[in-house]
Formats: sequence, structure tokens, C-alpha cells
Amino acid sequence: MSENKLIKIEYQTLVAIWFALLMSQVLFFVLIWFVKPELVSMRYFSAASLREVLGAQPLITLVFAGSALIFFVLSQAIARQHMRRAIRDHDAGCIQTGLVIGCALSEISSILGVILALLFNYPYFYLWIALGALGILMNFPRRSNLDAATLEPGDFV
Repeated sequence: MSENKLIKIEYQTLVAIWFALLMSQVLFFVLIWFVKPELVSMRYFSAASLREVLGAQPLITLVFAGSALIFFVLSQAIARQHMRRAIRDHDAGCIQTGLVIGCALSEISSILGVILALLFNYPYFYLWIALGALGILMNFPRRSNLDAATLEPGDFV
């Protein structure tokens, strides 16, 4: 097989992995829709006050919010670090590792939202799921990174 065809197959694999991880975010929302339908109400899509947004247990909500943001930032930083390493070392496998680690760390934000919804009846769980989905969207695999990682030193596009 030609090298271009191998790169195309590798890229399609990365996109398939990315799409599967993105769809897990939808499944989290659907899970809560069926398990706790009272939390999925249009009245929770507009908060009247900060007290209402923090819910019945504001300390737990704030700890989970801080944790979700930390995992979101970590996911972006680690994914970018793996991309740079893949290009530097000409290791295309490192791109897949960066994608999976970045998306998994982003998914932790969504899991924290699911925990808030299921255990603490927190109505604004969808904000956490949205943060996780945003992190996964930002980790969309780029063909240019894969091309750069597979180029040998001295090759030009």
C-alpha cells in the first residue's frame, strides 16, 4: 500500500475514535433523561440566581466545577504536548495516544456532571456535559498533524 493510503486509513481511524468519544457525551445526557427525567426540564435552562445554580450543596458543586475545569485544561495541554512530540519524533502513534488521553480527560468533566445529577439531583448537570463535549470537539484530529508526524526529516510537502 502507498504511504498516502496508510495515512488516510490512520486518519479515518482517528476520526472514528473521536466520533465515538463524542457520542458518549450524548449517551450521558440520554442516560440522565431516562433515569432522572425530572432533571431534564426546560425550567432549568435559565437560572434565576447564583444560589439556584449552585444547588442544594454548593460546596460539592464548586469542588466538582473546579475539578471539571482542571481536567478540561489538562486535556488540552496533554493532547497538544503529544501532538508536538509526535511531530518532533516522527511518531504517528503518539497522535492517537494524545487524542485518546485528551478526550478521556475531557470526558471526566461529563462524568462529574452525571455524578452530580444522579447522586445530588443537580439540575444543571448539562453544563458539565457541555464542557466535556467542548473538550472533545477541541481535540478533533487534524490531518496536518498526522502528515507532519509521518514525514521524514528533509521531506517537503
